[in-house]
Amino acid sequence: MPSTSTSGRAWPNPWWHLSGPGLFFAATYFLISMSPSLLPRTWYYQGVISGLCAAAGYGLGVVLAWVVRRIARLVQLRVSVSRETEHVLRVALPILSVVAVTALTVSNVRSQGRTAEFLGLSPLRPLDWVWAIALAVALAALLLAIARGLRRATHRLAEAAGQVLPRTLASIVAIVVVGTATLWVSDSVVFHRGMQAMAASAAQVNARQPAGRSVPSSVFVSGGPGSLEAYASLGFQGQMFVTNVSRATLIQAATGRPAKEPIRVYAGRGDDRTIEQVADAVVAELRRTRAFERKVVAVITTTGTGWVDDWSAKSIEYLTGGDSAIAAMQYSYVPSAVALLTDRETPREAGRVLFDKIHAEVSRLPEDRRPRLVVGGESLGSYGGHAAFADADDMLRRADGGVWVGTPSFTRIHAELTGARTPGSPQVAPVVEDGRHFRFATNAAELTHDYYGRDYGEWAFPRYVYAQHPSDPVVWWNPSTLGAEPEWLREPRGRDVNPDVTWIPFVTFWQLTTDMAVGHDPADGFGHRYGAELVPAWGAVLGGEPDDDYSRVIAGVQQAVQRAR
Repeated sequence: MPSTSTSGRAWPNPWWHLSGPGLFFAATYFLISMSPSLLPRTWYYQGVISGLCAAAGYGLGVVLAWVVRRIARLVQLRVSVSRETEHVLRVALPILSVVAVTALTVSNVRSQGRTAEFLGLSPLRPLDWVWAIALAVALAALLLAIARGLRRATHRLAEAAGQVLPRTLASIVAIVVVGTATLWVSDSVVFHRGMQAMAASAAQVNARQPAGRSVPSSVFVSGGPGSLEAYASLGFQGQMFVTNVSRATLIQAATGRPAKEPIRVYAGRGDDRTIEQVADAVVAELRRTRAFERKVVAVITTTGTGWVDDWSAKSIEYLTGGDSAIAAMQYSYVPSAVALLTDRETPREAGRVLFDKIHAEVSRLPEDRRPRLVVGGESLGSYGGHAAFADADDMLRRADGGVWVGTPSFTRIHAELTGARTPGSPQVAPVVEDGRHFRFATNAAELTHDYYGRDYGEWAFPRYVYAQHPSDPVVWWNPSTLGAEPEWLREPRGRDVNPDVTWIPFVTFWQLTTDMAVGHDPADGFGHRYGAELVPAWGAVLGGEPDDDYSRVIAGVQQAVQRAR
């Protein structure tokens, strides 16, 4: 109850007052936030999740208590208990609460440890949990202080407006004004300034030259002799891409067959270049290097920083004996997570424009002289690359195959294929038309059979592979998990996912969000780490069979691949 003065006037509760129902829900959400998710979390990510969830739980408790009180007043409901019952409750509830909190905390800590064991990682230490709890409390307190400050500002504004307006209208005006101001500050100041700071930091990284790398000497790569693109203009990831090109001697040593020097072309996104102009620059580089005379031309859509996975690139080069050209372009230099939050259209535009221009070049060639045109991309790159196609049938018509890696599940064609899967096949590994053209694989073995070991039928060309791990948060992150349970959590958990993982409203979304930040921490084959499994995937797409012996190629790529991002 609010305190009163001797004159009977009600005063607001002191700043240190905390709502009982609010605390109950805050503690509940705090404990739930420690439950396991796809990947083990660092102490600071655990602290952020727990702080956000505790603050949300407190707000929910306060709102529910307010609603219950109003309803009780309307129906004139009063609940009372005897003194003996009240005494028992006062004694028993704290004891039961301590026991429940201790048991749930121990269970969650152990379960997170099992998640780490699943992935071969180390669980959080006791001191890490102390730091996580401290950060959570600090963050929750900060958010609560901000909320109370906004409430106080609303009350004061309502009192001032009440001098000239009716009380109800004054309250509405105060809520609208404070709400609008809060949204403006959150969006224009906090969010956009934060994104600008991240973009500025990313721009500095993009302007740096990778350590130990120099201007390439090969005429078959952008930035090399005769290139139309200056090496410095390629950006950090572009320079990494062209200097990581496979050498013909290494390809020959791994395959035992004669090899050519592969082609890699790339164009950076300068401040004065449009997406169209960057794509035109890539096509000009393809013409310069006579890339359309190669056996395979691969269009790879990059991630937000302009990165191309070297496992995919080298797989193509080794499997074709270097008779290949890989084209990529930079459309941004910010991390994919930032790009997802701020601009989802640019990756799609880049994927669409680059493929369309290269497809037009290939289509102008006589049919008997056309290279095989394949596509690929990882995470945000896969999301953007899919925009080149109207639907799955269009993908079959216009390209000769591809490997999509860690594709976000909200990617339209991915979602349509998953939705059309054979009944009984899981969302983590859908079966589409018995694997005739599209095969979803959680590991290399699933290129020949489904998740439950049942053999596929004939694999017709064009062939497409969707490589996706059940433990990859990039695949399963989706804003819809805030309030709706996804299918992959209604089904039996994937083989590399802790069986204890379950859907929790609001909590699961934030768990997956922080899981994305540590997606590359596990070894290859888990999380967002795809490695040797891409060799047989590309082998099948390029004309081989998924169960061929790729051991020599895998060993060769393993020695030369660069995993820096």
